[in-house]
This record gives sequence, C-alpha cells and structure tokens, in this order.
Amino acid sequence: MSRLKDHKSLLIIGILTVMFLGLVISLFSPNSPSDEKHLKVSMIVYGEDSERWENMRQGAALVCKEKNADLSMMTTLSENDPEEQIEIIEREIEDGADAMVIAACDSSRLKAYFDDNHPRIPVVFVETLETGEGDFLSIAPDDYEMGKKIGEEIVGNESDIVTVAVISGNMEKDSVLLRRKGLLDTIDGKVGKIIDWNQGEKTSPVTRTFIQKAIVSEATDVIVTFDNTITDSLLDALTNLNKHSKIYSVSTSNMAVYYLNNGEIKALGFPNEFSMGYLAAFYATDEAGAKKLYPDRKIDYKIIRKETMYDKDNQALLFPFVN
Repeated sequence: MSRLKDHKSLLIIGILTVMFLGLVISLFSPNSPSDEKHLKVSMIVYGEDSERWENMRQGAALVCKEKNADLSMMTTLSENDPEEQIEIIEREIEDGADAMVIAACDSSRLKAYFDDNHPRIPVVFVETLETGEGDFLSIAPDDYEMGKKIGEEIVGNESDIVTVAVISGNMEKDSVLLRRKGLLDTIDGKVGKIIDWNQGEKTSPVTRTFIQKAIVSEATDVIVTFDNTITDSLLDALTNLNKHSKIYSVSTSNMAVYYLNNGEIKALGFPNEFSMGYLAAFYATDEAGAKKLYPDRKIDYKIIRKETMYDKDNQALLFPFVN
C-alpha cells in the first residue's frame, strides 16, 4: 500500500515538474506573446478632411500590421496651424509614441521645431520637407518635377496665347512651393499671360469667396491649383458661379477625380499616397530594413487625363478601394 502511495507521489511530482518546465519555457520563449512589444506609431496630419488621408493611412496600417505596431492617426482642426500640430506632437511623445509619421502643415515652422527639439524616436515626414538640419527623413514624390509635368501639359495642349491663372495658396508647405516653381519654370515665356491669384497672407487659407471674386474679375483660359484644399475650393466656386474653366491641378481628392471624369479638369497630377504612407511607416518602424528595400525613398505619381484615367495603372491609383 505504501509502495502505491509512493508511485502516486512520484507521478504527481512528475506532472508538476512538467507543468513548471512548460511554464518556464513559455515565459522565456522569444515567440511568446507576453514577450512581444507593440510599437506605438503616431500619424499626425492636418485639416479636418480625414478622407484626404485615408489612402496614406491604409498604407501605413499595412506596415504596422506586419511590424506588430499600433497605428493611431490624429489631425488638426485647422489646415495650417503649426502650433496646434506641435501641441499634438508633444502630447504624443509624452504619451509614449515609439515613432511618428508627420504631414507638416507649415514646413518651415516644423523644421525649426525639430531643429530645436530632438526627439529620441524616429520621425518621418510625408510630403516634401526640403531643407533643415533636423534628424528626420522625408518621403515624397518629386514635387518640382510634378509641377513641371503639369506645365508641359498646358504648353502641349493649349494655345501659346492662353492666359493662365495660378492660385497661390498654402505656400507654407514645401510641396506646394515646389509644384508651383516647376510649373512656372516650364510655362514662362510659352503662354500668353500668367496671372497670380494670391490672397495675401501666407498662412491665410484661400477661400472660395476669394476665388469667386478672382474668377469674375479677370478673364482666364486656364486655372492651376497645387493641392486638395484649393482644388476643391476652386471647383466649388465654379459650381456656385455656374461657370466652366480648363483646370490643371495636383490633387488626390474624390472631387478632383469626379471633375477629371467629366472633363472639367484637363490634367491631374496624382501622387501615390498609399505608397507614401507605407514607406513612411516602414522607415519609422524599421529604418534598416526599409533602406535595404527602398534606399531612394522615391514615391511615384501620375499625370492623368480623362482619356487615360481608366488605364489599368491609373485606375488602380484613382480607385484603390474598388480594385
């Protein structure tokens, strides 16, 4: 009887030993869920229109899923209030963000901030951030070249006596400045007249009312815009005035795609924002790995006309969630 008890005791001890060893192995295994660290990636953009950033967020989310990271996107109420954006940046750092992807609402102000404040986490900018000595990366298409291509579309498809109105707004963003410069360098001396529609204050948003006044006060053949906000404001203004114009634009808004389809927009510069978000998040979470696969950090773009918008590659870019 005592021998039976001894066997039972040994069996119990053996079971407990196996359970203990299993627990130890699970705790110290490199593949254990308890040992995984979820990175916190903060994506900070600008403006109320969250739809504007959806393609970019989707690209970043794909990387974060692959890298076991949590992505959160925050946007400012204003289109161009750098102080509000800086407040969000500082709050996210305090809350323990491990990496940041930022679309700067004011390139100079954000560059100055990061030159003075050096966060100990990776910071990657989407859209162009041209100068500055801060320790950050910029993921963007060649904005100057995109503006140049829009200019070539105008020169190649319009009369050499055409009057071109260029709406100058949101120029606190390097991307807009470069697109504008590329356009003007290309069409200068090759069109009849260039009119600069400039509301005045650099940081003052170009309003639909300002655009409407400009349209009725000066006769133009072509109007050019360089970003989503001003393109949509121009299209609203023309609709309210019941007027039509030849528009050449850089924009990724749904409204711009609609007016490209109906022929109001003659040529649309369309950067690949999904790739921009993907690459920015990749560099933010794994810079060494990103450098091996994408060392040049180049983002592609398309210049699309109505006749080409349903080509396979263009359709995939314009309607990413339909394909």
